[in-house]
Amino acid sequence: MSGTVHGDPASCSQLGGTLRQLATRLRTSGRAAHDAFDGSFDRPSDRPSDLGGAGSRAAPVLMQARRRVDVLDAGAAAAAREVDRVGAALQAHASDLAEAVAESRALAQQAQAAGLRVVDGELVAVWGVSGVADGTATAQRDAAREQLQARLDAVAALVGQRRHRLAATLRQSQAVLATHAGALRR
Repeated sequence: MSGTVHGDPASCSQLGGTLRQLATRLRTSGRAAHDAFDGSFDRPSDRPSDLGGAGSRAAPVLMQARRRVDVLDAGAAAAAREVDRVGAALQAHASDLAEAVAESRALAQQAQAAGLRVVDGELVAVWGVSGVADGTATAQRDAAREQLQARLDAVAALVGQRRHRLAATLRQSQAVLATHAGALRR
């Protein structure tokens, strides 16, 4: 049998899970960095007004650092959201893919029982003597081929739609991350 549905649901799911764990780590480490920056200015001696004559020069530097930390926070939060969204999409796709693989295997077994095999998504007669003299058997095999081919085509179309949906999610995520990466470069 040449495969009708290509893909590895287990690897797809594992990648999705790994990305979702990464998103969680991004959220917590980004928040920790933000809190550390804020905490460093909670001490009275670090406030710009307490720096004496240097306070007038330190305040703009601290304001600029605060803005930079805010941009980093926004970038880390966006990255965490997008990585989590892509991970969830990959896990959903893995589930869809597993169903499609199982269905295509069941169809291939039914085709084999009917004297057919799947070659590049098409059902064809198996090699060998197939009872050309028996018109009823030939008609039954042709009817089974049409029915199984319709189901096989439906599975392939559904997998194509779901891959398209996953690709769209990845493109959207890429655009969001590119926007935040641009903001971080400024």
